[in-house]
Amino acid sequence: MIKKRVKQLSFILIILCHLGFLAAILFEQQNNIIVSAFVVLALILLVVTYKKTPLSTTNHSFEHVLTIAFVFFGAILTYILCTSFQMSSVLAAGLVGLVISFVPNFFKNNTFIKTMPTAVYCGAFVGMTNLSVAPDYIFITLASTITGLLLVGTKDTFHGVGGKLGTLAFGGVVITFLISQWI
Repeated sequence: MIKKRVKQLSFILIILCHLGFLAAILFEQQNNIIVSAFVVLALILLVVTYKKTPLSTTNHSFEHVLTIAFVFFGAILTYILCTSFQMSSVLAAGLVGLVISFVPNFFKNNTFIKTMPTAVYCGAFVGMTNLSVAPDYIFITLASTITGLLLVGTKDTFHGVGGKLGTLAFGGVVITFLISQWI
């Protein structure tokens, strides 16, 4: 019962993130008819995708903890490359993604290691957060933990849908930013 509620909550948070993206675009470009048409089209496609997405639940309790740890690893590594080595955030995330993509080749028999690059790359999106939004490691740690929880909550949903990792990272950073503003 709890697992189903976690899936539903994660699914609702993803929907809110998508709607937030579209609302921000629409708010900034109110007078542009092409952008408005694009937003309406995107909204229609999202509704179709949401309707076709199953909310199945599976039990992977130990894998959940490792997934969150991998998201944290990708976020912190990307953030360190950006802050300490003055690397651009896109280059840092690309480098982390490239290096981690080779890890499953060394562990061919381990099925969980094959999913590790996805979690690390999701964390790399969190680590790309601008320094004006993410001023320290505490912010990145909290954002990556929330993003990891969202990734675990949507593990069996949105397969083959592009933008899942970026949306999850955006959601984790936004939630962390709101928490930091309230505190």
